[in-house]
Parts: sequence; C-alpha cells; structure tokens
Amino acid sequence: MIIKLVRHGQSQTNSGDIPHGSTGDHKIELTDLGISQAKSAGKSLKESGFNFDHCLLYSSPYARALQTMDYLLLGANEDKVGHSIYQDPRIREVDHGYSDVAAQEAMRKEHGWFYYRFEGGESPSDCYDRCCTFTESLTRQISRKAKHRLTLGTKRKETVKYPYPLIVMHGLTMRCFVTRFMHLTVDQFETLANPRNCDIVTIGHKDLVESPQFICGKWAVTGLRFRKTDKEMSALE
Repeated sequence: MIIKLVRHGQSQTNSGDIPHGSTGDHKIELTDLGISQAKSAGKSLKESGFNFDHCLLYSSPYARALQTMDYLLLGANEDKVGHSIYQDPRIREVDHGYSDVAAQEAMRKEHGWFYYRFEGGESPSDCYDRCCTFTESLTRQISRKAKHRLTLGTKRKETVKYPYPLIVMHGLTMRCFVTRFMHLTVDQFETLANPRNCDIVTIGHKDLVESPQFICGKWAVTGLRFRKTDKEMSALE
C-alpha cells in the first residue's frame, strides 16, 4: 500500500493577496498559480503510476484543499464524478489564531515548534491529537474496503488489494500526520520544514519507497523537507 499526502496549492494567503486573519481561514482559495500547481501534481501522480482506479480520496474541508483535489484530478485526467471524496475536518490546518504569526517566531523557538500554542489558536501537538484519530479511521476504512473487495470476488484464494489513500491537507498538518504515522519523536518533528505548495509526500512499505528519509517497522517515508540548522541559518545572515 502507498499513501500519498499532498499539500494544497498556493493560496491567497500564501501569495499575500489576503492578509492572515483578515477573513475566515476556511474560505481562502487558490491563486492561479495554485491551480496550475494542483494540475501539475495530478499529472505527476498519474505519470508515476499512482492507481486512481483503486484509491481513497480524503481532503481537508477548507476551500483551498478542496480546490486542490478538484484540479489535481483534472490534471490527472480523472473524472471527479467517478470518485468519492471524503472531507474530514480533523485534517484541517492548524489554527494559527488571529495574531501576527511572524511576531511569535521567537516564542515558538523558545517553547518548541511542536508544543507552542499560537495566540488564540492551536499548537502542533493539538493537531497531532486530531491526526491520531484520523489515522485510526483511515486504517479502518482501508481494511473495510479491502475486505469488501474480497467478499465480492470469487471464492478462490485471492491476494487482498488495499486501496491507495490520496490525502490533500495543509503543511503543518502533513508534518503532524507523518510524525504520528511514522512514530517520529518530537525532536524529529522539529527538524521538519513546511512542504512547498503541492509537494507530494509518500508513505509506503519500505521495500517500495525509494530513498526513504525515515523508516519505522515496515513503513518508510520520502518527500519531506528539513529545517536548516542554526549554524546554516547563521551562515546565510
């Protein structure tokens, strides 16, 4: 089984067109560049051999994530009507509150990227809790779909084919999901940088994942980005 995580395309907040906190976060839409990124991601997935005929589609209910899923399917030349898309609020963006996020960077660094709770919002550890229950639901859904396909098949012995989950979410949520699924430590979480818009992260059996960045049991992950060290940051200043 292969799990694909996709960050949404460039949003109106990412581009600076809509300032953070000036409107409901769930309403923020994609820019023209974000639409193009989503189409390219869909085309890339298709060309890589991702099996859209045997997949489970999940999306954050935020506008930019739902739009990304729509344009991703368009880029993959897949008919949206032929796919069920599960919207799950548990994989929404971390609530950054209504204060200036950049002004909180020093506090975040002092108190830990994982533990710091944004003023009026959540911490990544709060999001991690959401990802725990989502992961449990996801694995149950995968199991149900696999058993259902076997039941509908012939009585002869068959290899159970598990669905391929494709999940569109947000950058910080992706890091929390990977941390939970791969049983990473908090220290390892804090080495992760935000994915770029429409970056694709792959989780799968370690024998099927090329150039794995983390391995846990039979699972491996690739496609992650990492923070620069303090030494590297100093060299850039």
